Amino acid sequence: MPIIITEVDREKDLSALAEINRRTFLQELPSHFAYKPSADNGGQLVSFFQDRLVGRLSQPQARLFKAVDQDTSQIYGFACWRHVKKDGNEPATAPAPTAPPQLPPFMNAEFTATTGAEVKQLEDHMVGEHYYLTAFAVDPDYQNKGIGAQLLEHCINIADEAGLPSWLVAFPGSHSLYLRHSFIDVDYRDNDLNVWDNNKCRGYGIYRAYAMVRHPQVKS
Repeated sequence: MPIIITEVDREKDLSALAEINRRTFLQELPSHFAYKPSADNGGQLVSFFQDRLVGRLSQPQARLFKAVDQDTSQIYGFACWRHVKKDGNEPATAPAPTAPPQLPPFMNAEFTATTGAEVKQLEDHMVGEHYYLTAFAVDPDYQNKGIGAQLLEHCINIADEAGLPSWLVAFPGSHSLYLRHSFIDVDYRDNDLNVWDNNKCRGYGIYRAYAMVRHPQVKS
């Protein structure tokens, strides 16, 4: 399965990326509280994630890469890698960001707002000029095959060549991957999922989000 990393075709690839995003979202425990399937009458979750990807791509200096099978052109994962300027001012030629999509009724607004605020607190550590991994997903059927590592290495090589740090917000499923690639923990926020489950003690526990940084490395 020869994998290559290349830039996404915005016209052709977004629906496939959104489906990967949907599947990875549903395998994470917070989806049990963020998503209300009974309210998703038309199966609109894929469209929701496609709108989010469009929003991320509209951010200044954002690039979206895909991991694709060189022989079959099947997409296995993607990463959105954004260059954030030091002073927060973007070039005048940068496109205006697209407004974030309105939260649909099948998403739990309270849970989403709470977790979003925690991520924002972690993002506050990301000062100075840097690169930021704003989205990252690998198809669940192809995880643990080195595809995520290949995507991540493609991104951090760009930061290394620019001599800039790489930042991201990590969740439990991918935290060890980032540690193996020289990211270090800077801060974290804990979300007690048992509280969102009305303290029923059905196996939900602390779901931790980490702010992580990797300092640029010089290739020998």
